[in-house]
Amino acid sequence: MLIGVTATPSELPVVARTGFDYVELSGKAVAAMPEDAFLALREALGQAGLPCLGFNACFPAEVTIAGPGFDPEKARRYAEILAGRALALGVRMVGVGSPFSRRIPDGYPEGRAMREAADFLRILRDVMAPAGVTVCVEALADCYCNFINTLPEAAVLAMLADCKVVLDYYNMELMGEANRDLRPYLPLIAHVHISDDDGSPQLRSPLKPEKAAIHRRRIRWLKEAGYDQIITLETDIPFSEVRAAESLRLLRDA
Repeated sequence: MLIGVTATPSELPVVARTGFDYVELSGKAVAAMPEDAFLALREALGQAGLPCLGFNACFPAEVTIAGPGFDPEKARRYAEILAGRALALGVRMVGVGSPFSRRIPDGYPEGRAMREAADFLRILRDVMAPAGVTVCVEALADCYCNFINTLPEAAVLAMLADCKVVLDYYNMELMGEANRDLRPYLPLIAHVHISDDDGSPQLRSPLKPEKAAIHRRRIRWLKEAGYDQIITLETDIPFSEVRAAESLRLLRDA
């Protein structure tokens, strides 16, 4: 099992020094880079000796996953840009969270939203397939958005779109489902996110020492169940070498 961390391009040297196996970058930030900045990013990854195996935060608000403004052609055009950058970096997993792209207004038909999201994921899956990238839908807690908030909902959408699931323990905690029996979902899980917070859902952080036993138990269960894909420490706060190193040790020792 490889263990990575989310980071910004400027943080790559310290991430490499901390010992993570890979980095996960913001997909929308990478997609928006002018060509010279993107080439500099590739060079920085090479210098740091860090592969970029995943994209999170992939879609800007103007690219609608489901709801008013859903536009399949717009989604396809953006997906092609993202796929080109993913192929160039060797990305393996793209996580579909992006709460601002999936906020559904009151009264919007749930069935329509689900069909639009499934169409969106199929488009993304088909565009990403030649690059060998797995598309994973992520359940987000209801403090972020109001559509696909639980693991069962994400699983239904993933099966409709023939894609996979990001298992995000932080979102599951917020939704009260972190201790859910995961056995029915194992065939769908292709990526894992884990984090704590520094007092707010907008401040996801490295793992807290006081929750070490909880995190170890979760990772140990995944390993014993046969999960051997990647797991990412997903944070919002500036990279802390000390705290990140402590989290990495915890995850490796689980």
